[in-house]
Amino acid sequence: MKLISSEKGNVLIIIFIAIALFAALSYTVANMMRGGSDIGREKSSIYAAEILTYAQSLKEAVQMLRISNACEDEDISFESNLLSGYEHSPIASNNCKIFHPDGGGVSYIKPNEDANDGLDWIFTGDNDGYNIGTSCNAASCADLIAIMPEISLEICKAINKKLNISSANNYMTQEDDAFSVVKFQDTYSYSERLSDSAIFMALDGKYSGCLEGKDTPQSAGEYYFYQILLAR
Repeated sequence: MKLISSEKGNVLIIIFIAIALFAALSYTVANMMRGGSDIGREKSSIYAAEILTYAQSLKEAVQMLRISNACEDEDISFESNLLSGYEHSPIASNNCKIFHPDGGGVSYIKPNEDANDGLDWIFTGDNDGYNIGTSCNAASCADLIAIMPEISLEICKAINKKLNISSANNYMTQEDDAFSVVKFQDTYSYSERLSDSAIFMALDGKYSGCLEGKDTPQSAGEYYFYQILLAR
């Protein structure tokens, strides 16, 4: 009788554990189906880390081209069979190409669909970082910059949080004007300084960051990540 009673008790414990596990699993699945906020934040943080890591690899490749391969600022090329509009003139040497084994050795990685609908990176030499390198409102001071366009707001905030960029709007800041997205071929020009309002100056001295657009060709409600690859 004692043995039977003990077995019944063990069965009841197993049933209770099974019920508890099923309830926990149901709660987790329900959160995933609803796109629970905790899961969303975690995914945004992962994407943000991936973007920052890749951007840093591009920056290091540019530095290597200049130091090890003796490439001049104008010689750096973003030509790739996966991109269009970066045809260099004059034709760039392979050892000055970011995406060539003889050059930077970096593989071009298209952004994840969840991050910005898979829009390509933009590489431009038409803007200037705020208090980065020399500032003179002229082509001679323009920086070489990688821009990831139309990034999601959640990932944009996650990037700025990792970079300690904050303003009055919870790790979000807005460009004070418009900036150029002209593709770099061999010529630098000056269009705009990547900065927010003088009130916040959240991007002051920041080599990378994420910001909200303001004026054409960007607009409010669109978010852009930038990485200065070469400060001039």
